[in-house]
Amino acid sequence: MSDRTGLGAPRHWLLTAAQDLVDTQKVVQVDSRATIEEACDALIEHSIQSVPLYDAHSHSYVGMFDVHDLAAFILARRSTPASHGDTGSPLSRRVREPSEPVANDLVGRISDLSHLNPFYSVVPETTVAQVAQVFAKGAHRVAVMQSDREIRGILSQARVVRYFFEHSDTATAIEHQLLDTSLEKLGLVTRDVVCVSPDTPVLKALSLLESHRVSSLPLVDNEQLVGSLSLSDVKHLARNRQLTRASCRELVQAARYVQGLREGQDKAAVFSARPQASLRYVLAKLIATGAHRIWISEAVSSVTSSVEPSTPASNRRASVSSASSQTVPVDLAKYAGEFGDRVCGVVSLTDILRVLMDSAPGPRLDPDYNYASMD
Repeated sequence: MSDRTGLGAPRHWLLTAAQDLVDTQKVVQVDSRATIEEACDALIEHSIQSVPLYDAHSHSYVGMFDVHDLAAFILARRSTPASHGDTGSPLSRRVREPSEPVANDLVGRISDLSHLNPFYSVVPETTVAQVAQVFAKGAHRVAVMQSDREIRGILSQARVVRYFFEHSDTATAIEHQLLDTSLEKLGLVTRDVVCVSPDTPVLKALSLLESHRVSSLPLVDNEQLVGSLSLSDVKHLARNRQLTRASCRELVQAARYVQGLREGQDKAAVFSARPQASLRYVLAKLIATGAHRIWISEAVSSVTSSVEPSTPASNRRASVSSASSQTVPVDLAKYAGEFGDRVCGVVSLTDILRVLMDSAPGPRLDPDYNYASMD
């Protein structure tokens, strides 16, 4: 990919340095000697899914605490052989007896426990193209380092996708064509989704999240989409131990209540789009809602609404506004999913970045080379 743009020509978004996307960011970090509850409080307060752990003694970062780690920790404690003298697996030996509160354990002991989102770091000059290649493999964030002992900022999948959308005026003709292509034609409708009912116990849902290595589960009642359980909801378990014995519905309700109190508005439990929706529409909706994935759904023909719309669905139109200057016209009947739809797929930020990287101009990046270092 050549960076010899013409005089005054805008630079392609992939050529931007990682440091440019985090320069105004305030880095949130947690002491490695903090408790799990204190670490989860930081996640909730700052509406983030992971936080770097800093060891004041060695003046260095020792890992990343992620909601996947909390889920793995809770599940490992439940399976710890505590009464028969069995030392258990290496994982279970890292946790204490199940009778002790989760919240009192030190977060440094469970850092990177799940091995799903370890501490990746890049130098400030790393390009967005190189970072996006790491994200396309499934990593959710990287630390942009100022020095060996100082983080300049945390660059996430969401920030890169938002940057692309806000600077799509520098996109290639192929990328613009992708934006106007439907999810179905892009091959993003997998039709292979792990679902649970709203009454599924939280621990069973956590087990499914970990075993299938996914970050969210749709809540389905009579084949209809009625909600969504995300790993971001799991951090509330450290504050309220009773929720580990609750249902998915109760955990989601508790999480949404806290979010509503903090942000001063109700939080929608589920977002969905139809297979015919364009990638541009889905990106706008993800950015506008702050979600990391969107469920793909289709109407259940046997289900009819008890409330008739005042305007026929075929004539209803609206728009989705993201934080960028773009406003995307929407045909609600064609693009927007509805409460009670049947789930037929899911599209994540990882999926979107893979599509974008496959169409990136210039030579292909080495799929086997890791552009981030794992410390």
